[in-house]
Amino acid sequence: MNVTDLEHFKNILLEREHNLASWLDTPGTARDEDISKVRSLLGQIKDALGRVKDHSYGECKVCKGEVEHYRLEVQPATEVCLDCISKQDKQLLEEELFLASKIHRALLPQSAVRIDGFEIGVRSIAARTVGGDYYDFLSGNDDAVRVIIADTMGKGLPAGLLMSNIQGALRILAEDIESPAALTARLNRILCRNVAVVRFVSMVCFYINPRSGGKKTITFANAGHCPPILVRKKGDIETLPVTGGVLGVHEDFTFEQRDISLSTGDVLLLYTDGITEAENRSGEMFGEKRLLEFARINNDRPPETMIENLFQEVRSFSGKGELDDDCTVMALMKL
Repeated sequence: MNVTDLEHFKNILLEREHNLASWLDTPGTARDEDISKVRSLLGQIKDALGRVKDHSYGECKVCKGEVEHYRLEVQPATEVCLDCISKQDKQLLEEELFLASKIHRALLPQSAVRIDGFEIGVRSIAARTVGGDYYDFLSGNDDAVRVIIADTMGKGLPAGLLMSNIQGALRILAEDIESPAALTARLNRILCRNVAVVRFVSMVCFYINPRSGGKKTITFANAGHCPPILVRKKGDIETLPVTGGVLGVHEDFTFEQRDISLSTGDVLLLYTDGITEAENRSGEMFGEKRLLEFARINNDRPPETMIENLFQEVRSFSGKGELDDDCTVMALMKL
C-alpha cells in the first residue's frame, strides 16, 4: 500500500475513532453490552493505526497478501482478505451482498419513463453484485424531465453506496432546480462539502420539456462524462462535449450548459465507459470509434433493439461472457 493510500485510511480510522469516542462520552445513550463492543472496536482501530504507522496496514494476517481496499473503506480495521475469511463469514458476506444488490437495483427505475415525443430504451448491468452506474428520470415542479446517467470511478459496494447518496440528493434537488448546469453545480458542492468522496463521479444531465413542440430543444450539462452521441436520421453523427469537471473534486467547479435540437428519427445515445473500455483478450479496447460506427449503422433500430445489439457487439468483441466493468446504455429516439 502506497503512502497516499496509508494517509487516506489513517484519516478514515481517525474519524471513526473520534466518532466512536464522542458517542461513548454521551451519557445514557447505550446499554453496557453495547458500550463494551464499542470499546473493543476502538481497540481494533488503535491497533490498525499502529499498522498504518509501521506500513503494515492492509496486509492480510493469514496469507500476507493485500486486503481488498473496497472492504477497508467500509471496515477499516479488517485484517483478513476475502480468500482467507472463514466459510461462515464468507456465506454471511455473500448474503449481505445479495441484499445490497437487491437494494441497489430497487433504487434504479424499474423501466424507462414515458416522455411525450420519444421512444426510450435503457439497460444497466453491474460487473459485481453491486454496481456504480446510475441512471434516472427526474421530474420537478414543471412538466420537464431530467434524464440522468452517471458513473463512479470504481465498482462494487463502495461505488454503489456513493451512487445511492447521489440519487437521494438529485431527487430532492430536481424538485426545485430546473437548469442542468445549476443542478450539477449544486450536487457537486454537496458532494465536496458533505460526502467523503474517494471515487469521483461523472454525470450528464438532460432537460427535456415535452411541451416544446415538433422540433425539440434539449438542454444538457456534462460533468466529465463519456460524450453522448447524437445520431441524425440520415446517419450524420455528433458527439456532445464535456461542459465541466467530474463531481467531487472541487466545490468551485463551474458547469456550462448547451442546447441541441432533435428532429423525427434522431437518436440520442448515452452510455458509461464500461462500453468503450471493454477489452478483448489482446488488451484492445472497444473504443469510441467502434461505438460511433455502431451507432451510425444501427440508428434506424428501435431503442431497445439498438441497445441489445450493442451489448451483443461488445461481448462479441471482448470474447467474454461477462463484462469487466459496469455498463449502462440509454437510447432516446425522437418520434
